[in-house]
Amino acid sequence: MAEAPRILIIGGAVAGAACAIALRERGVDVTVVEKETFPRAKVCGCCLGGSGIKQFDRLGVWQQVSDAGVSTNQWVGYFDGRKIQLPIGQGVAISREALDPILIERAVSLGASVHFQCEGNVKEVSETSVTVELISDAKTTIESFDAVIVASGLRSGDAIGVLPWTEKPHGPFGVSFMARLVHESSGSDKEHAVSPGQIVMVCDDDGYVGLVQLADGRVDIAAALQSGGGAASSGKPVDRVWSLLNRGGLQCNFEDVSAVMTTPPLRRTRRPGAGRILAVGDAAGYVEPFTGEGMTWAMESGIAAGDLIADAFSRGQAGQLGELWDAELRQLLGAKKRTCRVVTSAIRSQAARFAAARALAVFPGLAKPLLSHLAK
Repeated sequence: MAEAPRILIIGGAVAGAACAIALRERGVDVTVVEKETFPRAKVCGCCLGGSGIKQFDRLGVWQQVSDAGVSTNQWVGYFDGRKIQLPIGQGVAISREALDPILIERAVSLGASVHFQCEGNVKEVSETSVTVELISDAKTTIESFDAVIVASGLRSGDAIGVLPWTEKPHGPFGVSFMARLVHESSGSDKEHAVSPGQIVMVCDDDGYVGLVQLADGRVDIAAALQSGGGAASSGKPVDRVWSLLNRGGLQCNFEDVSAVMTTPPLRRTRRPGAGRILAVGDAAGYVEPFTGEGMTWAMESGIAAGDLIADAFSRGQAGQLGELWDAELRQLLGAKKRTCRVVTSAIRSQAARFAAARALAVFPGLAKPLLSHLAK
Protein backbone atom coordinates (compact mmCIF):
# COMPACT_ATOMS: atom_id res chain seq x y z
CA MET A 1 0.00 0.00 0.00
CA ALA A 2 1.42 3.38 -1.00
CA GLU A 3 0.48 5.00 2.33
CA ALA A 4 -0.20 3.75 5.84
CA PRO A 5 -3.40 5.71 6.47
CA ARG A 6 -4.83 6.42 9.88
CA ILE A 7 -8.63 6.12 9.75
CA LEU A 8 -11.19 7.18 12.37
CA ILE A 9 -14.76 5.90 12.54
CA ILE A 10 -17.15 7.97 14.66
CA GLY A 11 -19.83 5.51 15.83
CA GLY A 12 -19.40 1.81 16.58
CA ALA A 13 -22.85 0.39 15.83
CA VAL A 14 -23.85 -1.57 12.73
CA ALA A 15 -22.48 0.68 9.98
CA GLY A 16 -19.35 1.72 11.85
CA ALA A 17 -18.47 -1.81 12.94
CA ALA A 18 -19.03 -3.16 9.42
CA CYS A 19 -16.71 -0.48 8.03
CA ALA A 20 -14.06 -1.29 10.66
CA ILE A 21 -14.23 -5.00 9.79
CA ALA A 22 -13.87 -4.28 6.08
CA LEU A 23 -10.89 -1.98 6.70
CA ARG A 24 -9.10 -4.42 8.97
CA GLU A 25 -9.64 -7.22 6.46
CA ARG A 26 -7.76 -5.00 4.00
CA GLY A 27 -4.95 -4.35 6.49
CA VAL A 28 -5.87 -0.69 7.17
CA ASP A 29 -5.33 0.71 10.68
CA VAL A 30 -8.62 1.93 12.10
CA THR A 31 -9.77 3.56 15.33
CA VAL A 32 -13.46 3.48 16.37
CA VAL A 33 -14.92 5.87 18.93
CA GLU A 34 -18.39 5.20 20.34
CA LYS A 35 -20.03 7.57 22.82
CA GLU A 36 -22.16 4.83 24.43
CA THR A 37 -21.21 1.55 26.09
CA PHE A 38 -22.33 -1.82 24.73
CA PRO A 39 -24.66 -3.58 25.17
CA ARG A 40 -27.35 -0.93 25.04
CA ALA A 41 -30.90 -0.62 23.75
CA LYS A 42 -31.55 1.35 20.56
CA VAL A 43 -34.59 2.35 18.49
CA CYS A 44 -34.74 -0.41 15.91
CA GLY A 45 -37.11 -2.87 14.27
CA CYS A 46 -34.58 -5.69 14.89
CA CYS A 47 -35.39 -7.52 11.62
CA LEU A 48 -33.21 -8.42 8.64
CA GLY A 49 -33.97 -10.39 5.49
CA GLY A 50 -31.95 -12.49 3.10
CA SER A 51 -29.69 -9.64 2.02
CA GLY A 52 -28.86 -8.91 5.65
CA ILE A 53 -27.91 -12.54 6.20
CA LYS A 54 -25.52 -12.28 3.24
CA GLN A 55 -23.86 -9.28 4.85
CA PHE A 56 -23.47 -11.13 8.16
CA ASP A 57 -21.83 -13.98 6.28
CA ARG A 58 -19.54 -11.53 4.47
CA LEU A 59 -18.52 -10.02 7.83
CA GLY A 60 -17.83 -13.43 9.37
CA VAL A 61 -20.52 -13.25 12.08
CA TRP A 62 -23.51 -15.13 10.68
CA GLN A 63 -23.16 -18.13 12.99
CA GLN A 64 -23.09 -15.91 16.08
CA VAL A 65 -26.05 -13.88 14.84
CA SER A 66 -28.01 -17.03 14.04
CA ASP A 67 -27.34 -18.41 17.53
CA ALA A 68 -28.47 -15.16 19.19
CA GLY A 69 -31.45 -14.47 16.93
CA VAL A 70 -34.77 -15.96 15.82
CA SER A 71 -35.55 -17.05 12.27
CA THR A 72 -38.41 -15.22 10.56
CA ASN A 73 -40.46 -16.62 7.68
CA GLN A 74 -43.83 -14.88 7.68
CA TRP A 75 -45.01 -11.29 7.24
CA VAL A 76 -48.40 -10.35 8.70
CA GLY A 77 -49.82 -6.95 7.86
CA TYR A 78 -52.91 -5.13 9.13
CA PHE A 79 -53.98 -2.24 6.91
CA ASP A 80 -56.76 -0.38 8.75
CA GLY A 81 -57.75 -3.71 10.34
CA ARG A 82 -57.57 -5.77 7.12
CA LYS A 83 -55.22 -8.70 7.55
CA ILE A 84 -52.66 -9.89 5.00
CA GLN A 85 -50.43 -12.90 5.54
CA LEU A 86 -47.43 -13.56 3.29
CA PRO A 87 -44.62 -16.10 3.40
CA ILE A 88 -41.19 -14.48 3.16
CA GLY A 89 -37.68 -15.78 2.61
CA GLN A 90 -35.52 -16.65 5.58
CA GLY A 91 -34.76 -13.71 7.80
CA VAL A 92 -33.57 -13.12 11.33
CA ALA A 93 -34.74 -11.03 14.29
CA ILE A 94 -32.07 -10.01 16.77
CA SER A 95 -31.95 -7.31 19.44
CA ARG A 96 -29.42 -4.51 19.18
CA GLU A 97 -28.18 -5.44 22.66
CA ALA A 98 -27.05 -8.74 21.10
CA LEU A 99 -26.09 -7.63 17.58
CA ASP A 100 -23.95 -4.56 18.18
CA PRO A 101 -21.47 -6.33 20.52
CA ILE A 102 -21.13 -9.23 18.05
CA LEU A 103 -20.13 -6.85 15.26
CA ILE A 104 -17.76 -4.65 17.26
CA GLU A 105 -16.09 -7.65 18.86
CA ARG A 106 -15.44 -9.02 15.37
CA ALA A 107 -13.75 -5.72 14.49
CA VAL A 108 -11.62 -5.89 17.65
CA SER A 109 -10.61 -9.49 16.90
CA LEU A 110 -9.27 -8.27 13.55
CA GLY A 111 -7.19 -5.54 15.19
CA ALA A 112 -9.42 -2.47 15.30
CA SER A 113 -8.83 -0.07 18.20
CA VAL A 114 -12.19 0.65 19.85
CA HIS A 115 -12.88 3.30 22.51
CA PHE A 116 -16.27 3.38 24.25
CA GLN A 117 -17.71 6.43 26.03
CA CYS A 118 -15.67 8.54 23.66
CA GLU A 119 -17.17 11.28 21.50
CA GLY A 120 -15.62 12.46 18.26
CA ASN A 121 -16.24 15.90 16.72
CA VAL A 122 -14.75 17.04 13.43
CA LYS A 123 -12.99 20.37 13.97
CA GLU A 124 -11.02 21.06 10.79
CA VAL A 125 -10.74 19.59 7.30
CA SER A 126 -7.84 20.07 4.91
CA GLU A 127 -6.80 18.50 1.62
CA THR A 128 -4.52 16.06 3.43
CA SER A 129 -6.12 15.38 6.83
CA VAL A 130 -9.08 15.73 9.18
CA THR A 131 -8.65 17.14 12.68
CA VAL A 132 -10.97 15.66 15.31
CA GLU A 133 -11.69 16.53 18.92
CA LEU A 134 -11.97 13.38 21.05
CA ILE A 135 -13.76 13.66 24.41
CA SER A 136 -13.48 10.79 26.90
CA ASP A 137 -13.74 10.78 30.71
CA ALA A 138 -13.91 14.58 30.75
CA LYS A 139 -10.57 14.62 28.94
CA THR A 140 -10.25 16.27 25.54
CA THR A 141 -7.56 15.59 22.96
CA ILE A 142 -7.07 16.82 19.40
CA GLU A 143 -5.88 14.29 16.84
CA SER A 144 -5.33 14.20 13.08
CA PHE A 145 -6.51 11.40 10.78
CA ASP A 146 -6.09 10.67 7.10
CA ALA A 147 -9.84 10.07 6.70
CA VAL A 148 -12.95 10.08 8.91
CA ILE A 149 -16.12 8.01 8.57
CA VAL A 150 -19.22 9.42 10.26
CA ALA A 151 -21.34 6.48 11.42
CA SER A 152 -23.14 8.05 14.36
CA GLY A 153 -26.70 7.53 13.14
CA LEU A 154 -29.67 9.86 12.98
CA ARG A 155 -28.23 12.30 15.51
CA SER A 156 -24.97 12.85 13.64
CA GLY A 157 -23.99 16.43 12.87
CA ASP A 158 -22.94 17.91 9.57
CA ALA A 159 -19.17 17.68 10.20
CA ILE A 160 -18.76 21.48 10.50
CA GLY A 161 -20.79 21.97 7.35
CA VAL A 162 -18.76 19.64 5.15
CA LEU A 163 -21.64 17.14 4.84
CA PRO A 164 -24.74 19.36 4.71
CA TRP A 165 -28.30 18.09 4.64
CA THR A 166 -29.77 18.39 1.15
CA GLU A 167 -33.14 17.32 2.59
CA LYS A 168 -33.40 18.39 6.22
CA PRO A 169 -34.84 15.94 8.78
CA HIS A 170 -38.64 15.88 8.56
CA GLY A 171 -41.60 13.51 8.51
CA PRO A 172 -42.49 10.81 11.03
CA PHE A 173 -40.43 10.08 14.14
CA GLY A 174 -39.39 6.69 15.50
CA VAL A 175 -40.59 5.04 18.70
CA SER A 176 -39.27 1.78 20.14
CA PHE A 177 -39.54 -0.29 23.31
CA MET A 178 -39.58 -3.89 24.50
CA ALA A 179 -42.31 -5.82 26.31
CA ARG A 180 -43.39 -9.36 27.11
CA LEU A 181 -46.61 -10.97 25.98
CA VAL A 182 -49.20 -11.85 28.59
CA HIS A 183 -50.68 -15.19 27.59
CA GLU A 184 -54.39 -15.23 28.30
CA SER A 185 -57.21 -17.63 27.64
CA SER A 186 -59.04 -17.38 24.33
CA GLY A 187 -62.32 -15.54 23.99
CA SER A 188 -61.29 -12.12 22.77
CA ASP A 189 -62.21 -11.08 19.26
CA LYS A 190 -58.74 -9.58 18.90
CA GLU A 191 -55.88 -11.61 17.46
CA HIS A 192 -52.80 -12.62 19.43
CA ALA A 193 -50.17 -9.93 18.80
CA VAL A 194 -47.22 -11.90 17.42
CA SER A 195 -45.94 -15.47 17.23
CA PRO A 196 -42.31 -16.60 16.89
CA GLY A 197 -41.14 -16.35 13.29
CA GLN A 198 -43.63 -13.62 12.36
CA ILE A 199 -42.99 -10.00 11.48
CA VAL A 200 -46.22 -8.13 12.23
CA MET A 201 -46.96 -4.66 10.83
CA VAL A 202 -50.01 -2.58 11.70
CA CYS A 203 -50.75 0.53 9.61
CA ASP A 204 -53.29 3.31 9.71
CA ASP A 205 -53.46 7.09 9.39
CA ASP A 206 -51.24 7.71 12.44
CA GLY A 207 -48.34 5.66 11.07
CA TYR A 208 -47.28 2.07 11.51
CA VAL A 209 -46.03 -0.29 14.20
CA GLY A 210 -43.88 -3.40 13.76
CA LEU A 211 -43.64 -6.28 16.22
CA VAL A 212 -41.29 -9.26 16.34
CA GLN A 213 -40.54 -11.79 19.05
CA LEU A 214 -36.87 -12.09 20.04
CA ALA A 215 -34.84 -15.05 21.29
CA ASP A 216 -35.34 -14.19 24.97
CA GLY A 217 -39.12 -14.02 24.55
CA ARG A 218 -39.38 -10.23 24.57
CA VAL A 219 -41.27 -8.51 21.78
CA ASP A 220 -39.58 -5.62 20.02
CA ILE A 221 -42.17 -2.93 19.27
CA ALA A 222 -41.02 -0.24 16.86
CA ALA A 223 -43.14 2.46 15.21
CA ALA A 224 -42.97 5.42 12.87
CA LEU A 225 -45.62 7.93 13.93
CA GLN A 226 -46.84 11.13 12.32
CA SER A 227 -45.13 14.22 13.71
CA GLY A 228 -46.43 17.74 14.08
CA GLY A 229 -48.67 19.55 16.53
CA GLY A 230 -51.92 17.92 15.45
CA ALA A 231 -50.55 14.40 15.70
CA ALA A 232 -48.75 15.08 18.98
CA SER A 233 -51.99 16.25 20.58
CA SER A 234 -53.38 12.72 20.29
CA GLY A 235 -51.24 11.49 23.18
CA LYS A 236 -47.85 10.28 24.31
CA PRO A 237 -45.90 8.15 21.81
CA VAL A 238 -46.44 4.92 23.75
CA ASP A 239 -50.19 5.57 24.06
CA ARG A 240 -50.39 6.22 20.33
CA VAL A 241 -48.66 2.90 19.68
CA TRP A 242 -51.14 1.00 21.88
CA SER A 243 -54.05 2.77 20.20
CA LEU A 244 -52.76 1.96 16.72
CA LEU A 245 -52.39 -1.72 17.62
CA ASN A 246 -55.86 -1.87 19.11
CA ARG A 247 -57.41 -0.19 16.08
CA GLY A 248 -55.70 -2.84 13.97
CA GLY A 249 -57.50 -5.58 15.90
CA LEU A 250 -54.52 -7.06 17.75
CA GLN A 251 -54.44 -8.33 21.30
CA CYS A 252 -52.22 -5.84 23.11
CA ASN A 253 -51.70 -7.46 26.50
CA PHE A 254 -48.07 -6.86 27.44
CA GLU A 255 -46.10 -6.62 30.66
CA ASP A 256 -42.55 -5.62 31.67
CA VAL A 257 -42.67 -2.71 29.26
CA SER A 258 -39.23 -1.11 28.93
CA ALA A 259 -38.38 2.56 28.73
CA VAL A 260 -39.74 4.18 25.57
CA MET A 261 -37.11 5.54 23.18
CA THR A 262 -37.76 8.03 20.39
CA THR A 263 -35.83 9.49 17.45
CA PRO A 264 -35.78 12.84 15.67
CA PRO A 265 -37.82 13.10 12.44
CA LEU A 266 -36.69 10.23 10.24
CA ARG A 267 -36.61 11.31 6.63
CA ARG A 268 -33.46 13.12 5.54
CA THR A 269 -30.86 13.21 2.78
CA ARG A 270 -27.34 14.60 2.92
CA ARG A 271 -24.24 14.88 0.83
CA PRO A 272 -22.56 11.62 1.96
CA GLY A 273 -18.97 12.45 1.08
CA ALA A 274 -16.65 15.42 0.74
CA GLY A 275 -12.87 15.46 0.71
CA ARG A 276 -11.66 12.94 3.27
CA ILE A 277 -14.96 12.62 5.21
CA LEU A 278 -17.61 10.00 4.44
CA ALA A 279 -20.99 9.26 6.05
CA VAL A 280 -22.33 5.70 6.22
CA GLY A 281 -25.48 4.03 7.52
CA ASP A 282 -28.24 6.25 8.88
CA ALA A 283 -25.79 9.16 9.08
CA ALA A 284 -25.72 9.23 5.26
CA GLY A 285 -29.49 9.69 5.01
CA TYR A 286 -32.65 7.84 5.98
CA VAL A 287 -35.89 7.00 4.19
CA GLU A 288 -37.76 5.29 7.01
CA PRO A 289 -37.44 1.70 5.70
CA PHE A 290 -40.89 0.23 6.38
CA THR A 291 -39.74 -2.98 4.72
CA GLY A 292 -36.89 -3.54 7.18
CA GLU A 293 -33.68 -2.77 5.29
CA GLY A 294 -32.13 -0.18 7.63
CA MET A 295 -29.51 -2.44 9.21
CA THR A 296 -28.79 -4.19 5.92
CA TRP A 297 -28.16 -0.86 4.20
CA ALA A 298 -25.95 0.14 7.13
CA MET A 299 -23.77 -2.94 6.70
CA GLU A 300 -23.68 -2.63 2.91
CA SER A 301 -22.61 1.01 3.08
CA GLY A 302 -20.05 0.33 5.82
CA ILE A 303 -18.43 -2.50 3.87
CA ALA A 304 -18.43 -0.52 0.63
CA ALA A 305 -16.88 2.52 2.35
CA GLY A 306 -14.16 0.38 3.89
CA ASP A 307 -13.28 -1.17 0.54
CA LEU A 308 -13.36 2.24 -1.17
CA ILE A 309 -11.00 3.78 1.38
CA ALA A 310 -8.52 0.90 1.11
CA ASP A 311 -8.56 1.13 -2.69
CA ALA A 312 -8.30 4.93 -2.77
CA PHE A 313 -5.22 5.06 -0.56
CA SER A 314 -3.52 2.26 -2.48
CA ARG A 315 -4.13 4.13 -5.75
CA GLY A 316 -3.17 7.59 -4.49
CA GLN A 317 -6.79 8.85 -4.68
CA ALA A 318 -7.28 9.76 -1.01
CA GLY A 319 -8.08 13.37 -1.86
CA GLN A 320 -11.01 12.23 -3.99
CA LEU A 321 -12.63 10.00 -1.37
CA GLY A 322 -15.75 12.13 -0.95
CA GLU A 323 -16.53 12.40 -4.64
CA LEU A 324 -15.87 8.68 -5.16
CA TRP A 325 -18.19 7.86 -2.24
CA ASP A 326 -21.01 10.06 -3.55
CA ALA A 327 -21.10 8.02 -6.75
CA GLU A 328 -20.57 4.67 -5.03
CA LEU A 329 -23.37 5.12 -2.50
CA ARG A 330 -25.81 6.30 -5.16
CA GLN A 331 -25.15 3.17 -7.20
CA LEU A 332 -25.26 0.89 -4.15
CA LEU A 333 -28.50 2.04 -2.50
CA GLY A 334 -30.17 4.66 -4.70
CA ALA A 335 -32.73 2.41 -6.37
CA LYS A 336 -33.55 0.55 -3.15
CA LYS A 337 -34.15 3.76 -1.25
CA ARG A 338 -36.38 5.14 -3.99
CA THR A 339 -38.50 1.97 -3.89
CA CYS A 340 -38.76 2.15 -0.12
CA ARG A 341 -39.75 5.82 -0.25
CA VAL A 342 -42.60 4.95 -2.64
CA VAL A 343 -43.82 2.18 -0.31
CA THR A 344 -43.69 4.28 2.86
CA SER A 345 -45.44 7.17 1.13
CA ALA A 346 -48.18 4.90 -0.22
CA ILE A 347 -49.07 3.41 3.15
CA ARG A 348 -49.95 6.88 4.40
CA SER A 349 -52.83 6.94 1.96
CA GLN A 350 -55.96 5.23 3.22
CA ALA A 351 -57.05 4.54 -0.37
CA ALA A 352 -53.69 2.94 -1.20
CA ARG A 353 -53.79 0.80 1.95
CA PHE A 354 -57.32 -0.36 1.12
CA ALA A 355 -56.36 -1.23 -2.46
CA ALA A 356 -53.19 -3.06 -1.36
CA ALA A 357 -55.03 -5.06 1.30
CA ARG A 358 -57.75 -6.20 -1.13
CA ALA A 359 -55.30 -7.06 -3.91
CA LEU A 360 -52.80 -8.94 -1.73
CA ALA A 361 -55.57 -10.85 0.06
CA VAL A 362 -56.64 -12.29 -3.29
CA PHE A 363 -53.28 -12.33 -5.10
CA PRO A 364 -50.48 -12.56 -2.50
CA GLY A 365 -47.99 -13.26 -5.27
CA LEU A 366 -48.20 -9.58 -6.26
CA ALA A 367 -45.83 -8.82 -3.38
CA LYS A 368 -43.03 -11.08 -4.65
CA PRO A 369 -41.44 -8.63 -7.12
CA LEU A 370 -41.23 -5.94 -4.44
CA LEU A 371 -39.82 -8.31 -1.83
CA SER A 372 -37.30 -9.70 -4.32
CA HIS A 373 -36.17 -6.20 -5.34
CA LEU A 374 -35.61 -5.11 -1.75
CA ALA A 375 -33.81 -8.35 -0.83
CA LYS A 376 -31.13 -7.97 -3.52
